Amino acid sequence: MSARPHLMIRFRVNPEHEEEFNAWYNKDYLDDVRPIAPLFTHCFRQVAEDEDGRVYTTVYEIRDEDSIEEALAVFDREDRQEHRRQWQAWEKKAVHDFSSFIFRPFYSW
Repeated sequence: MSARPHLMIRFRVNPEHEEEFNAWYNKDYLDDVRPIAPLFTHCFRQVAEDEDGRVYTTVYEIRDEDSIEEALAVFDREDRQEHRRQWQAWEKKAVHDFSSFIFRPFYSW
């Protein structure tokens, strides 16, 4: 377990759009963040299933506690606004139950 803070994004995607959304999110959205976000030291996605379908999580590991605000600012950069518009279109079309949190180290063994 990492002793670094993590930004965790959680959401669901309407099943009829999952394949198209995941292709866009993985290839366009996340791949574009990587070279401009050096304060994110690692990123991965996970999926789980419950009675309501799939739940997706994207986890961004942040370099350290002092870097959180600067790391998050990458999403508001001027050169990311097209991706923001695309994300908002996906929210209208297929993404729902969205939440995000910063998790800080608390305990490990």
